[in-house]
Amino acid sequence: MRYENLMCFIPARSGSTRLKNKNLKKINGLTLVEITIIQALKSNLFKKKNIVLSSNSNKILNLGKKFGINCIKRSKKNSKTFSKVENAIVEFFQKNKQKCSGIVLMQVTSPLRKISTLKKFVNYSIKKKLNHCLTVTIINNHISKFANKYFNSMHKKREMTQKMIPYLYENSLLYYVSGKFFKQFKRIYPLKNWNYFITNKYESIDINDNEDFKICKKLY
Repeated sequence: MRYENLMCFIPARSGSTRLKNKNLKKINGLTLVEITIIQALKSNLFKKKNIVLSSNSNKILNLGKKFGINCIKRSKKNSKTFSKVENAIVEFFQKNKQKCSGIVLMQVTSPLRKISTLKKFVNYSIKKKLNHCLTVTIINNHISKFANKYFNSMHKKREMTQKMIPYLYENSLLYYVSGKFFKQFKRIYPLKNWNYFITNKYESIDINDNEDFKICKKLY
């Protein structure tokens, strides 16, 4: 099902520090940027003009232009290491006065994302009339706050994993925010009570360093 005014926003700035030229890394001859664009197109959820590639790199933007999607040059102030994606989205709307019922954020660092998962996530968010939703992965193990010396489980008792209450972690695979919520608050996340959608832990691997990339390349 294609949604008339649903936007797919793909942030892909250059200048990654932990893995150089991360967004241009290739798997099976395709860059991470191209893989993400193809996933968005094949999902048939978005009109081409509503698939937005945002980057400060002409090389990355030229990859998007081959697919006929909306390619936007990002400003320098929104292309720094600690620049927020929300500011890049705000910048897009300042330059393009188009209607938006909702925004789906697709990071290019999640190449193992299944198109079926993307469709289920979007349909879930829209049918439930959610203002915001993110994908999470279940951790069914003992975990500890980071410390230099000792591991102290956050569970009070040393239980078998089958009996433990699981934790959830944000996996960066997909995000959804309604157009109304973003227009009002200029952010993707709520201050509390963030709706979530559980996804497979292997599908949800997020590439942050070379080891992550090698694992994704093998699994892909």
